[in-house]
Amino acid sequence: MSSSLSVVYLIFTEGSSASSGDDLIRLDLASEAQRLARVLTRLVPDEPEAHGLLALLELTAARFPARTGPDGEPVLLEHQDRRRWDRAAIRRGRAALARAQVGRGLGAYGLQAAIAECHAVAPSIDTTNWERVVLIYEALGRLAP
Repeated sequence: MSSSLSVVYLIFTEGSSASSGDDLIRLDLASEAQRLARVLTRLVPDEPEAHGLLALLELTAARFPARTGPDGEPVLLEHQDRRRWDRAAIRRGRAALARAQVGRGLGAYGLQAAIAECHAVAPSIDTTNWERVVLIYEALGRLAP
């Protein structure tokens, strides 16, 4: 299972920050990775890390509409217009994260999704729960140094 999750994550990563081409985001790859993650959660509904991966992908993709400016250049998180974030994707990501938290605890994808959730629910960069972000990063560092 972990190999399948890793492949889906790598596909999404290439879609969210393309290593070549003119576009920063390749929606075709990112969307396909999200679709595959949904398939995996249906195939193994009791696997928390599959839900953690889906949560991470949804919460990350929710920011896509604000990640680039009109010229296609990247927009840093602190400068993104959060009103442009996809609220439906945030809801789906939060639901998947809640599902991932059932059972043995969050794995690496679930912890990354929890960090993304901190950003997704904060109205601004200044109101982000940075103490929680640091705690989650510390847990992630222990799990996946």
